[in-house]
Amino acid sequence: MSAEAYRWRCACCDEEYTGLPMDVAFDVPVNPDSHDDDARLGLRQNDDFCEVRYASGRTDRFIRCLLPLPVHRLSDEFCFGVWMSLSERSWNVYRDGFDSGQYEVELCFGYLMHDIPEYPSSMLMHANVVFQPGNQRPKVFLHEADHPLVAAQRDGVDVTQIERWVALSHRPKA
Repeated sequence: MSAEAYRWRCACCDEEYTGLPMDVAFDVPVNPDSHDDDARLGLRQNDDFCEVRYASGRTDRFIRCLLPLPVHRLSDEFCFGVWMSLSERSWNVYRDGFDSGQYEVELCFGYLMHDIPEYPSSMLMHANVVFQPGNQRPKVFLHEADHPLVAAQRDGVDVTQIERWVALSHRPKA
């Protein structure tokens, strides 16, 4: 079955819907309020890149990616829109190939910058960030570890779990 045909009831508003959203995105990789004034002034972000420059000279670099999870009973995969922390070299490889979709290397190492709902301690998990052609967002593939999120990426998630995630981010009609 496709996600478009799936009927479900939202736990947030108790409305019935046809069509299950297959992605949820996180807003920012860092909380600006947790930084000093210099770091907040050194924060540069758009939809795909985020950079924080600190007074000490240190710079943190992040890119927007997709963390795919197969879904039992559906032909579609669910994706979290996540931010990954990269090294300066990997950031430059991605930035340099961003417009053309052509990259010097196929993948790089990164750290997941979010705690995924229902998967505690997922922040800073190690992953391969696989660059995609044609300006598509990179995909994140977690390194093998004894963690439920790794198992979910390998074995899939149930649609009821997606319903819960969608309800967490759902804004009912006014």
